[in-house]
Amino acid sequence: MDLTEMLDSKANNSLWADSKERFKGKSLDSNVDFDVVVIGGGFSGLWTAFHLNHLEPSLRIAIFEAREIGFGASGRNGGWASSEYPVSKKTLIRKIGLASTERLFSALSQSINEIGKFAKKYSPEANFTKSGSLYFARNEGQLRRLKAKPEIGEWLSENALRDLISVEGALAGRFNPECATVHPYKLLQGLAKFLSKKGISIFTNSWATRVDGGILASSFFIGAPLVVEATEVYGKTNRNFIPLYSLMVATEPLSNSIWKEIGNKERFTFAENAHVINYAQRTADNRLAIGGRGATSPFGSKLQESRESHQKVHKRLIDLARSWFPALTNVEFTHRWGGAVAITRDWEPYLQFDRISGFGKLGGYAGDGVTMSHLAGKIMAHEILNLDSELRSLHFVNRKIRKWEPEPIRYLGVNALIYLSTISDLEESLTNRPSKVNRFIEPVILR
Repeated sequence: MDLTEMLDSKANNSLWADSKERFKGKSLDSNVDFDVVVIGGGFSGLWTAFHLNHLEPSLRIAIFEAREIGFGASGRNGGWASSEYPVSKKTLIRKIGLASTERLFSALSQSINEIGKFAKKYSPEANFTKSGSLYFARNEGQLRRLKAKPEIGEWLSENALRDLISVEGALAGRFNPECATVHPYKLLQGLAKFLSKKGISIFTNSWATRVDGGILASSFFIGAPLVVEATEVYGKTNRNFIPLYSLMVATEPLSNSIWKEIGNKERFTFAENAHVINYAQRTADNRLAIGGRGATSPFGSKLQESRESHQKVHKRLIDLARSWFPALTNVEFTHRWGGAVAITRDWEPYLQFDRISGFGKLGGYAGDGVTMSHLAGKIMAHEILNLDSELRSLHFVNRKIRKWEPEPIRYLGVNALIYLSTISDLEESLTNRPSKVNRFIEPVILR
């Protein structure tokens, strides 16, 4: 029996979930049979159903979500549909070769375009805007590391950078056109509506457990020869992944005068080239939404609601935003939220399908899930239907998942690395050189 993690958590309280419009799923009242059952109502589950329906419309498909559509990371993220991958391009080339690496990044770029095509037609309220992504450096250490990453994108001088966005103390940057900004929650709502109209049954508030021959959901047996677990961080870990928390804050809608001072009229996503991950966007309603890491990972990899509202991390994000843009000094930050993502030991996604048992699972996107979930769902559909596709040969498909170390080694090691990342940023700000501490981190985290 495969169980999914039950988290007694408050409803998604992100800026994105402020929308009054919520998809209302079906309620289960009897035993029923389907051809394919998907457990999980986030992007992974919905895109898997989408691609299965597109490739084989006759399939009877059902989605079971324990809470509401987009309750987890899919409805709480930074709204980046990016071509980034959790492992660096340099590391991937060393592991799998240049050709395989290029195929992966080409597939990610294609997924961005396909998401945009869907959003434009069926979910325009998601405000999908493919305007690129910008990374900037604010000290010499960050600058030297950024210069060594040509794969990120085109180099921008200080003047060229300031023509796009005015960040206090920014020295230069790199720009990648293969990224879009999107309202993730509204995209999910539009996708759920689309699937429902296609005849796919979506059950919400229905906690599901895989059993022989199907699943148990709300005390009913659902027969299905094919089951896909798309629960991501809510799945049973078995040391296959750990939950790592990303937190976000968002301002009130900013005035035109403030945005004129800041720039970014194109609404590209942006981030500082720091060791502690950060990410930001200008929302369609003219807020600044910024997120990042820093909250520790819990002992035993047990999900904990308290880490979704870590005051110290939220304050650090607000301070970071105000250090970028002094015009935000007196601006109110109206929203604070967070959520967990699944991180495998080698930071790569997992996608596995066993034809004999009819069971598949996918996830582990390490924070890059808006695009990766679309690609993974497409691959899973091809795996289930056993259709020819080059995507099935991507290196992370059906690979063996490397397990995390047992406790307490895992807890101590992961949180030490989180702490050392903060130290690395402080070191670079003081020395103006790439961090020496980080030289010890990179080999350990396998990125």
